[in-house]
Amino acid sequence: MAAVLVNRRIVLIAMCCCCCMAAGAQTRIDPPAKIEVGFGPENDRVERFVLRCLAEATGSIRLAAYAFSAPRIVDALIDAHKRGVDVKLVVDFRHNIEDDRKGLGRTAPNRLVNAGIAVRTNNLYRTHHDKYSVIDERTVQTASYNYADSAKLNSENAIVVQNDKAVAAQYLAHWNERYRTGHDYNTH
Repeated sequence: MAAVLVNRRIVLIAMCCCCCMAAGAQTRIDPPAKIEVGFGPENDRVERFVLRCLAEATGSIRLAAYAFSAPRIVDALIDAHKRGVDVKLVVDFRHNIEDDRKGLGRTAPNRLVNAGIAVRTNNLYRTHHDKYSVIDERTVQTASYNYADSAKLNSENAIVVQNDKAVAAQYLAHWNERYRTGHDYNTH
């Protein structure tokens, strides 16, 4: 009788362990939200901060920009696209196209479109002054930082909110609306 009782206890414990392990395997715990900040212009700190965020993308990048001409940012977006990341941008029409006398604002979108990346311009507002990216629908990088080489000369800041899907969803909803009301950019 004692052996039967012990065997039943062993079976019961084993069943409990299997149930707990099965339940644990189905439950995914997201890492906690993390906030990082960066300041510049010293040592291109803000640009390096932004570049790191873009390099960490594995699924998608949605970038909204006022000024957009930094070659290293363009390179990082093309590299992400080559890795299979779905990259799309919406940029200010007036600053990058209409009022761009030097041609800097056209060079960056031209390179992206030629690489197969969707770029739209937005002229619905006097200024499309957004400066942020949503990465993998869970990370937001936003700042005073313009995605332009001229930003290296300014006192700039950037903040990254990682692993916060609620914050990312709000930025993504805003980005989707600006992208929807924009126009496809064709190379010039």
